[in-house]
Amino acid sequence: MNVDLVSGIHQHAEMISARPETPVHVIRVNADHSRYADYIVAAQCGGLLILWADPSQVPAMVFEKAKCGFQAKKWAGTKQLAAFPPAEAYDRAHYYVEGLLRQVNSIAMEIRVANLCFQNCPSLRSLQNESFTSQLREISGAFSPKIKQSVPEEIFSKNMTMNAALALNWARISGSRLCLLPYEATGYLQGGQILLNILDQLAPASFDPISNPTLQGHREIVDAWAENLSLRTLYRWEMSSRVHER
Repeated sequence: MNVDLVSGIHQHAEMISARPETPVHVIRVNADHSRYADYIVAAQCGGLLILWADPSQVPAMVFEKAKCGFQAKKWAGTKQLAAFPPAEAYDRAHYYVEGLLRQVNSIAMEIRVANLCFQNCPSLRSLQNESFTSQLREISGAFSPKIKQSVPEEIFSKNMTMNAALALNWARISGSRLCLLPYEATGYLQGGQILLNILDQLAPASFDPISNPTLQGHREIVDAWAENLSLRTLYRWEMSSRVHER
């Protein structure tokens, strides 16, 4: 595995998964978050333990183009996007569709990894706290009137419901409820709690991906979240073999 610091990416880190022809995982940590690098790398490794439980069946979310296009066309007609020229409105709506699908896939994983790291890496808890505090502060910035008024309500609600689930889980393991204040004030905690309950039922917080890998669990959780958020028809799973043939 290689770890690099890079600039110009929006997320805290990027993972380039190994393939048979290049059997090395590459973690690219955003240089702006280098002070949390040890925790970020541990979290990325936690995700690998879940997704690569069976290297012969590594899951990948694949967007259903026609169905995503249909949904984008629907959202392009909302009052927030209809003010743009039709082509631009559609492009913006399509961006939101794919963004929500990536979010449902990544946040479900991030919650499980946060629990795993908190349980198994006590020496990283201080960095984990700093990293999560920074991340939750960043995403709560979407509550600004400028952003909220420019995004269709249905899209905004789905986004914030998933963010609320992430904040609820962090409040639970950290013992601090400060990160919940913006979601309490805006009414998104109930939806976020429903998503967190779904995750808890399908993957208990005490799970151990090393002694008891639960590859299927990730897909089940994402599918259940997507069903709750009315996104399930917009993607499918494809399983690929990443086994290195010598």
